[in-house]
Amino acid sequence: MVDASPVFMPTSAKQLLRDDDSLLRQVFFNVLRHHHPNTANKVDVIYALSQAWCKSKDDADFELLEKYLYNLKPEECILVASSFSHMLNLHNLTEEVANTQTERAGRMGELTLPTRSTNMSLIKLTSNSNVKPETVYETLCNQTVALVFTAHPTQAFRQSLLKKYARVRGYLDEMHNKRMSPYEKIELLEAIRAQVQAAWRTDEIRRQKPTPQDEMRHGLSYFQQTIMDMVPIFYRRVDTALANIGQPRMPLTHRLFEFGSWMGGDRDGNPNVTAGTTRDVVVLARLEAVNAYFHAVETLMFDLSMWRCSPELKALARRLAARAAAADPGRVAEERKKRNYADFWTPIAANEPFRVVLSHMRDRCVSVCLLSLVSGAVFGRQCCAHGWWFDPWLSCDRVLIWGQGLALFVWLE
Repeated sequence: MVDASPVFMPTSAKQLLRDDDSLLRQVFFNVLRHHHPNTANKVDVIYALSQAWCKSKDDADFELLEKYLYNLKPEECILVASSFSHMLNLHNLTEEVANTQTERAGRMGELTLPTRSTNMSLIKLTSNSNVKPETVYETLCNQTVALVFTAHPTQAFRQSLLKKYARVRGYLDEMHNKRMSPYEKIELLEAIRAQVQAAWRTDEIRRQKPTPQDEMRHGLSYFQQTIMDMVPIFYRRVDTALANIGQPRMPLTHRLFEFGSWMGGDRDGNPNVTAGTTRDVVVLARLEAVNAYFHAVETLMFDLSMWRCSPELKALARRLAARAAAADPGRVAEERKKRNYADFWTPIAANEPFRVVLSHMRDRCVSVCLLSLVSGAVFGRQCCAHGWWFDPWLSCDRVLIWGQGLALFVWLE
């Protein structure tokens, strides 16, 4: 059982780092002692000898540490090395949490950060450098940052471990940012202990060589877990910073970021990457994008229950509702249930225009996925064609949908 005493949140980032590091080290040692008591004792001795040498810098202390390590058995060396690897990973988490707390304090104006935030950067450009706000706005509207994922598997950690460490980091953030009762702190500390124990019991090494398709799936996990959530937040901060200098929001047609990937496309002598491989990973990326839109659209269907809308959207909803009404409602509902839709199985009436349009969007997302899976040995050529997905929308009205912090720009028939 982990010590459930209240966790003190210091004002100093360094003190916060030390407290979190001590907490995670204590949790890890408790887990290690439970599963490998002898190894835990040896790790404790090595840790103490290392601390002694770091403080004294005396050769005698270093020789004592060297002699102790030399006398370890091979199987003990593996467990000891793995233990210190996990402790270093947990320490890296505490540094990330401390940096997050420091950045948050900077945004609150409690301290001055060495790097400026987006808002302060624009204010200093207009006030100190005498750059016109209009020039700042035009410059942002005319630039795009292209970020490309490497084709080589440089990430040493397995996804299983990365997700567990991410949960621990989230728990530490919650511990510092949320007022909690003693019982909630006990539950949170037990959750941290569970993730630390799961990480310790997880194999650190991939036992199979990844294929280019595997590399692409691993790369796409960053879109699923980070980019799809964080990019809209950054866009909103840019809009807020522009508003603070008297400028309008960024045009919805402009992309500040675009993403590319070399994964599955490094055809410069890699015998494992063929034309079929490249086609696989391209379609896989498109399917993941469609899947992300599907979940966003389905979430928005619960949020956008309003009946007031623009005349253009109302006319579009009426056309789509009339088309849906021509089909058998029972057959449509059964088909949508088979597709595991969360709700809104039967055709939606035109008095809920947003939901009518979103229902059509949801069906089209699933149609893309189904077409890709059944129309060829690899993937359907029609799905890979850019025009199949976008051309029917380009001649229609633009609809802006806001929900759950995500702005989607869609062109609908």
